[in-house]
Amino acid sequence: MRPNSAPTDLRSMLATTYEEDHHRFEERRHAHQRSLLEGRFQRPSPAARLAAAILHIVRHDRALTNYPCRLPDGKIGRTAFVEVGDAWVLVCRVT
Repeated sequence: MRPNSAPTDLRSMLATTYEEDHHRFEERRHAHQRSLLEGRFQRPSPAARLAAAILHIVRHDRALTNYPCRLPDGKIGRTAFVEVGDAWVLVCRVT
C-alpha cells in the first residue's frame, strides 16, 4: 500500500478539521482589529503643539544637577537651578 493512499473519508475529515481550525476565532480577531483601528487618537493641532513646545523651552531646567533631593510626596528627585525673577533658585524636580 502506498503512503499517500489514505481512505477518502479520512482525507475529507482532515480537510474539514483544517478548515475549521483556520476559521476558529475569526470573528474575535476581526473585532479586535476594528477596535484597534477605531481607538487611534488624533494629534493635537499644530498651534497647540507649538504652544506646548514654547512652554517646554521656557520652563526647561537647563541646570539639572546630579544631586538627589526629596520631593514632598517622598520620592527622590534631582536638584535643578531655576531662574525666578532675577535670581537663580535651587529646586527639587521630578526626574
